[in-house]
Amino acid sequence: MKLQNMKRGETTEQIKLFNWAKSYEDIIPELKLLYHVPNEGKRSQAGGQILKAAGLKAGVPDVCLPVARRGFNSLYIEMKYGNNKPTKAQKEFMDALKSEGAKVAVCHSTEEAREMIRWYLSPADGFNLVNCEHAFRTVKGCEGVNVSFAPCDKCKNHIDAKGGKGQTKC
Repeated sequence: MKLQNMKRGETTEQIKLFNWAKSYEDIIPELKLLYHVPNEGKRSQAGGQILKAAGLKAGVPDVCLPVARRGFNSLYIEMKYGNNKPTKAQKEFMDALKSEGAKVAVCHSTEEAREMIRWYLSPADGFNLVNCEHAFRTVKGCEGVNVSFAPCDKCKNHIDAKGGKGQTKC
């Protein structure tokens, strides 16, 4: 799919987000669990009724990362573009998710969504997953970066040149 031929909007931002996630799954394995909830779009009345009967619900956020981190049980992201705001149904559903222990965010761009995911998955405060994205990758996984502020050798996703895993979680 050629993004340059598409009008920029919520869909193109989401496609860019999933392209980013796919390119870093080998060094940030939790990204393999990131998925889109196809809840948007116009449908025929019959098609809409079938989807509702099959479990489609109004207000469900666009993106889900079913990984427990930072005291939350999962991350949900509602993608918006420009000045768009969540609908009443989306606000209600997001409030219900929050009350069940989920982290919920509204993001207006790919970069906002990436930053939220990086923060959410970061193994420790002050540890920026951008370092992981820019780490050496000669083996299938993260070999770390040569900076003192990134404790790569302690990270569970770090693989040294000999194929050994990191000792502990950061």
